[in-house]
Amino acid sequence: MSSRVLSVGLILTLGALCILFFPAPTDAHHAVLRSNLEEMTVAADRVFLGKCVAANETSRMIAQGMLPVTDYTFQVERAIKGNLPAVITFTQLGHAAKPATGKGGEITMHGQAVTPATFIHGMGEYAVGERLLLFLVPQSKEGNLTHPVGMDQGAFHVTTLQAGDQLVRNGINNLGLFTAPYTGSTLSRQQATTIFPEQDTPILATGPVPNYDALSHKKGALPLTDFVQLVDQINHSHGGRPGTIARGSVQ
Repeated sequence: MSSRVLSVGLILTLGALCILFFPAPTDAHHAVLRSNLEEMTVAADRVFLGKCVAANETSRMIAQGMLPVTDYTFQVERAIKGNLPAVITFTQLGHAAKPATGKGGEITMHGQAVTPATFIHGMGEYAVGERLLLFLVPQSKEGNLTHPVGMDQGAFHVTTLQAGDQLVRNGINNLGLFTAPYTGSTLSRQQATTIFPEQDTPILATGPVPNYDALSHKKGALPLTDFVQLVDQINHSHGGRPGTIARGSVQ
């Protein structure tokens, strides 16, 4: 059995234990290291902006056991990193959480019913019709599974204001995107080209990114266009090619 499969099994086991022994609301995101935007960009093998057009909950044999998975299909609007099809389907562990009813002695977390199919708290969830900017890790050898970098840290939901402005925000309100120190798992501080968390102005862009200083000091949702340009520049600074959209679909 590969080390990646063992890691998946360990994550599932730990997740289940957390639910059984800590049913009260907790900040589960503390269990996941925060990643800054540069490390997140390097860790992802595919970064794209797209619209969710289908979500299929099912179960699949993975690591010698039946596990709940969800196949998400996205219409790709823009590829920032990686060679992507116009329509892409990828698979994540778990099913979307359901609202708690308060009946039957169900275990709840943050107002949602926790079941063996939804205990992966913090995993990105995408509704059909929703637009997102996704940073996906490479697919596993077992089950072709993937997920956003840092769980839902790498899933940025796009909202459009009445004035037409488009903003992006991840599951932890963009915390640490420019201030989280390098974990070293993907990128060390010495390898940084753009994000320097210890500095007063942590973004030192080398290309034409409008409002990059404002990006680093703004809290909460960030302008989509400026954000994408910054990610594109980070990818380029590490030798990455611009993303491309090809015909067909892949999983």
